[in-house]
This record gives sequence, structure tokens and C-alpha cells, in this order.
Amino acid sequence: MKISKTIYLVLAILFLISFIYSLFDEETNHKVLFWETNIWVYRLFRLAVAVLFMKSYLDLRKKQNVSE
Repeated sequence: MKISKTIYLVLAILFLISFIYSLFDEETNHKVLFWETNIWVYRLFRLAVAVLFMKSYLDLRKKQNVSE
């Protein structure tokens, strides 16, 4: 299944917004699925996913520019 590179960019932006929004949350724990996790672990997870999607987008863009 081929995913458009724009989808990666949109997901990266959404996860980055989610990370920034979580910085204004004053909770010390966050519930992820069925587990309570430290808010900083949750924030690190959101930031890592955003960076991963952005890296995927940039790699696809670079690959497309090289092939042109």
C-alpha cells in the first residue's frame, strides 16, 4: 500500500500540534489506552512520532527530487 507523502506531512503536523497542546496540560499523568503514564513519557512519544513522520516525508520528497 502506497501512502501519499502529503499524508506523512499532515500526520507530522497533527502530532506536533498534539505535543505542543500537551505542554499546556497541567496533568502529571496521562491515560494511554489502559495504562497511566507519566506526562513526559507521553509527550516524548508524541514528539518522536511527529519527528518520524516528518523524516519519512522529507525522505520521500528527497527521493522524488532525485528521480526527476
